[in-house]
Amino acid sequence: MFLIYNYLPGGNLENFIQERSKRPMDWRMLHKIALDVAKALAYLHDVCVPRILHRDVKPSNILLDNDFNAYLSDFGLARLLGNSETHATTGVAGTFGYVAPEYAMTCRVSDKADVYSYGVVLMELISDKKALDPSFSPYGNGFNIVAWACMLLRQGRAREFFTDGLWDAGPHDDLIETLHLSVMCTVDSLSIRPTMKQVVQRLKQLQPPTC
Repeated sequence: MFLIYNYLPGGNLENFIQERSKRPMDWRMLHKIALDVAKALAYLHDVCVPRILHRDVKPSNILLDNDFNAYLSDFGLARLLGNSETHATTGVAGTFGYVAPEYAMTCRVSDKADVYSYGVVLMELISDKKALDPSFSPYGNGFNIVAWACMLLRQGRAREFFTDGLWDAGPHDDLIETLHLSVMCTVDSLSIRPTMKQVVQRLKQLQPPTC
């Protein structure tokens, strides 16, 4: 059996984030990538029958073409979920730093685990930090990009979260709303954490002008 994939010359999102200092900061491009990935996950969760849980959403599993259209890839850890099922019980899989805390503690995985992972990816997309950035070491074990985002918001220092040049390039209100959205995706309470369909709707409300 052969699997045939489209060639995506833009590489993956992890490399894009590492190398974006080489190109002008463009909020429209970052927003487009965020929305593309959100749409892909919403399709897996709400349109596919049976529904699909990706379980390994992270920058290296998001591919880009030359126009910076984003595609979710690597379904090696994906699980199917029947329409009547709210979760699956399975051994914990995924990448440390992106795994939802409730999944890591209970082995119960739902679509909200993908939402958590997406929230971490969104934070990385708009900041200069990795999920488990070495700069977090002074804060102690367990401190990650989610804790950093919450700390800066709580202290009124949200501007410090964004990657160099983004605050100047993008509308401040929309950037702050995007940061708040990423935090909502990573809250511990599953009832508060949005669905990917809701994330798509919110990102569309923050759509930058085309010109």
